[in-house]
Amino acid sequence: MSNDCTICLKKVYVTEKIEANGRRYHKTCFKCSEKGCRLTIANFISHDGHLFCQKHVPKLQAIIRPAQSRSRSIKQQQRTHHRYQNEEDDNDI
Repeated sequence: MSNDCTICLKKVYVTEKIEANGRRYHKTCFKCSEKGCRLTIANFISHDGHLFCQKHVPKLQAIIRPAQSRSRSIKQQQRTHHRYQNEEDDNDI
């Protein structure tokens, strides 16, 4: 492990050192990539090689399929409804 800060690439001395994810940082360089908030070991999140505070970490985007998958579900519900309705009609005879 290098003695240089991951952010500014200058030497990090023991009194100003923070180690996170196997990397060294100056306490003053250990900041949120989004808004520059000061981070600590207790409140930082690493995402895609960047540091974030819990408030500014990028939200993971859910993969949502097109309406087709929802349409199938609706079609299946309609078939089920019609099947039960047809069975009820047959019972009335």
